[in-house]
Amino acid sequence: MTRTIAVTSQKGGVAKTTTAANLAVVWGRAGRSVLCVDLDPQFALTRAFGCSPSQFGSCTTLDAMRGTVSAQQAAHADVAPGVSLMPAHRDLRGLELALAGELKREEFLARTLAPLHGAYDDIIVDCPPNLGLLTVNALFAVREAIVPVSMVDAGALQGAGEVEATVAMLIERDVSIRITALVRTMADPRRLTYRALDEALRTLRAPIAATEIPLRAEFHNATVTGVPLAHSAPQSPGACAYTELADELSIVTALVA
Repeated sequence: MTRTIAVTSQKGGVAKTTTAANLAVVWGRAGRSVLCVDLDPQFALTRAFGCSPSQFGSCTTLDAMRGTVSAQQAAHADVAPGVSLMPAHRDLRGLELALAGELKREEFLARTLAPLHGAYDDIIVDCPPNLGLLTVNALFAVREAIVPVSMVDAGALQGAGEVEATVAMLIERDVSIRITALVRTMADPRRLTYRALDEALRTLRAPIAATEIPLRAEFHNATVTGVPLAHSAPQSPGACAYTELADELSIVTALVA
């Protein structure tokens, strides 16, 4: 059975794309078949793998959701070992506006990805940094949400709370979705901000991952080079943290399956 995950937050700059890319690389390296779906009009996940939307022509997430190409055609293999990518396009912004007038507008991505279930072990959707219609489509299309929370940004706590409220509303509508973990990113326990946010985070109802992702300059370097840290420097402290997080998330899924 394909595991489907949305990496999401209402707040930008919380390492959402970094988390999606590095988890994909770790699971791919472990022998799993992973599809990354970039749903962000800023195509950060596409860039994280050193790619540009222009190199894929009319075979992107946008085209698959429009129905002009199949999901299989829009999924491009081997952006990293075991990892395929459905790249984003900036015109996803226009698609979001167009969906507002459509029936069952929240289900377009779910229908797009349905033919790929069973073809991959994991499908990871990187969402825009807001709770607009594209993100709602992602939450309808997956069974799990992972919510990064930057431990240097008080706004990230509010962003996590917004996601928690949205997921609770979807559950009331009988949507099969849960928050698997809040993930503390950019963590430096020596900082007063970290301690204040860590205490406040525990007031939310969602589970908090035991693994923290450290505040490291190496993540910024990986963004510039277009190679996820878990691929370019798998023994680095940041990459090791994502390996530990991937293992923890795998155990959590096994326990609730």
